[in-house]
Amino acid sequence: MKNYIENCKKNLLEHSIEKDDYEIALDEWYFLDEVIDNNEFLEINTSRPSCELCEREDLRWQFVIFNKKNNNQLKVGSSCIKQFNVALLDKSGNKIYGKERNSKINKLITIQRINSSNKMTFSALNELCKVNKDIEQNSLFIDCWTQLKVNGAIEPKIALFLINNFNWNGIDISKIDMKIDLQKRKCIEQLNNMSKNAYISIRLYINDKKRKHYDKYFGI
Repeated sequence: MKNYIENCKKNLLEHSIEKDDYEIALDEWYFLDEVIDNNEFLEINTSRPSCELCEREDLRWQFVIFNKKNNNQLKVGSSCIKQFNVALLDKSGNKIYGKERNSKINKLITIQRINSSNKMTFSALNELCKVNKDIEQNSLFIDCWTQLKVNGAIEPKIALFLINNFNWNGIDISKIDMKIDLQKRKCIEQLNNMSKNAYISIRLYINDKKRKHYDKYFGI
């Protein structure tokens, strides 16, 4: 713990205007909403970067904090933001601390995780819109986009609608990474009421455990 605190103080003071008093220097820094998912940019056989404040290694999530006096930036872990009470600056310029700030940080991670996990699916959706310009007005397509953005997963009937439209319009689906929601009762009912061929069309987007169950259910 001692080394953790010493590393944080050393690195923060080094990049601040204030060079002696850590508490004064800390007030120079704030966080907006820039979150980096290092898994998205990670190349094969390379390690993830370290926190530039405490020097902890192998961070998936980094948060960019800014110095309002010299415009320096540091990419740090969520623990450092929370531990040292770095302010979150909202759109009105108000500083947010404590539980409210931590809650907003956690929501940002959730949003980033959803967007990252469905990156290839959104790319395919954009391609579908270019090929079929009318699809954006379809209620199922709107529901699909909304569910992916909000929940990170979509209902089975919407997944089937999407896969069919990708195939009809010649969109490559070999790399899409969408996930099917089977947490809600209506989603389970939708899948239970599908034909075997419909299930086969979307089965790859069901998690392994539940796929085994439904493979048996549909006799595959």
